[in-house]
Amino acid sequence: MPMYDRACSACGIRRIDQLEPIATPDPVCLCGARLERVFLPTGRGQVLGDECDVWAKHAICNDDGSPKHYTSKAEMRRAAAAKGMEPHVVHIGTKGGDKSKHTTRWT
Repeated sequence: MPMYDRACSACGIRRIDQLEPIATPDPVCLCGARLERVFLPTGRGQVLGDECDVWAKHAICNDDGSPKHYTSKAEMRRAAAAKGMEPHVVHIGTKGGDKSKHTTRWT
């Protein structure tokens, strides 16, 4: 099932990434107007940028131990690779399972 964005031209309400069949009629908005299919560039399908604003205080900091400022994720990866390091992410679940109590659904 495809995902669509919908917007109301009367009140400006937006719905982003709605799963619905292709032949779905336009639903009625709370204001009484129709929610029409539109392309909204704020959806989840957009490319994430490489920019960041991070002060590294450990591992990839300056050689004298002072924090180092990074403005791109690629720059951080290069600094880590130069020191023989790589990112390490661990998923820790509950006892007897892999689900974490900190995991939430975003829908």
